[in-house]
Amino acid sequence: MSAVLQTPTRGVAEVIDMPWHAFGATSGAWTLHPRVLADFDPFVMVDHFVMPDAVFAPHPHAGFSAVTYLFDDSEGGVRNRDSFGTANDILPGALHWTQAGRGMVHEELPSVPGRAAHGLQIFVNSARANKQVPPAAFHLTPDQVPLVEARGATVRVVLGDFGGAVSRIGAHTAVTLLDITLAPHGRLDVPLPRSQQAFAVVVRGGLDGVTAAGAHALRFDAAGDAIALAAGADGARLVLLAGEPLREPVFTHGPFVGNDAADVAAMIRRYQAGQMGALAPTVPA
Repeated sequence: MSAVLQTPTRGVAEVIDMPWHAFGATSGAWTLHPRVLADFDPFVMVDHFVMPDAVFAPHPHAGFSAVTYLFDDSEGGVRNRDSFGTANDILPGALHWTQAGRGMVHEELPSVPGRAAHGLQIFVNSARANKQVPPAAFHLTPDQVPLVEARGATVRVVLGDFGGAVSRIGAHTAVTLLDITLAPHGRLDVPLPRSQQAFAVVVRGGLDGVTAAGAHALRFDAAGDAIALAAGADGARLVLLAGEPLREPVFTHGPFVGNDAADVAAMIRRYQAGQMGALAPTVPA
């Protein structure tokens, strides 16, 4: 297949620093918490985490989806449990999508303490009409993720479609998630409708012509029909995220995402009343 398309391309509109937030002595995340959520709609935030020992004890979510993607070279996995019966290990290369809907409680911890889980946690918003649906979970094992190889690039098609490969789940907010590795000076154009907003979390290396002091993300403009990627001398690995904007008001408060303050207040009341279920914390072995 040809890696470069003859079509107007979308450039970098903004380079965004991702500061480190420590969870503990050795665990933490480079965080992308956008100041202008409308520029990233339907996404709310992304944490690029390294987690050998941190434990996220049972905590609630409502009004959005918490999506965990582990890189295929992650040293360890994540043990995931929730209040509607899910209990599984998210293995390196896998994706787990927790669609919180009207509310649930979940817990996340390293599958094997000391073996660092490395990946992304992504908050994907739900439209107003879907904020009250029952919770649901969707899972992709590593072998269910298609791999597309092009000259100078490899792409794990985790969600969406690229190069003839398609990956879909049943979540109500459809997004694209492509894990892209570029060789030194490698190039790749990714077709994407102008109606979709797109950004990328740079995992290592960087794109040619982009100056950044450390961990960073790139927000793309909408001036073309494809995103043009060209790696610098060290190559690059990045995760491209894109989706159709919901174009609704967004009000966030900790683990809750509503359309306004009244929505979030109602979510808090449901949680305090036990209507999001209960989950006893894992007892260390």
